[in-house]
Amino acid sequence: MKIEFNDHGAIATATITSTVFEFRRHKLAVYTALFLAPSVRHSSSGFFVLKTSISGKTSHVLRAYKALQSEAFQ
Repeated sequence: MKIEFNDHGAIATATITSTVFEFRRHKLAVYTALFLAPSVRHSSSGFFVLKTSISGKTSHVLRAYKALQSEAFQ
């Protein structure tokens, strides 16, 4: 699982990329991040390589990114 954080000023994005073998871990991490960050948008794509992008205000996406890191490395 690969997690990236990109800051674009007022708006930031967090991108989570993983394989189909990590499907359950990927979905758990994304759902936890969406639950803990109040107003972020997300889009998911892919079948063999799952890619989810979370975007919104920098402070909210940073909170989601920290949740993603804690869930991904447990």
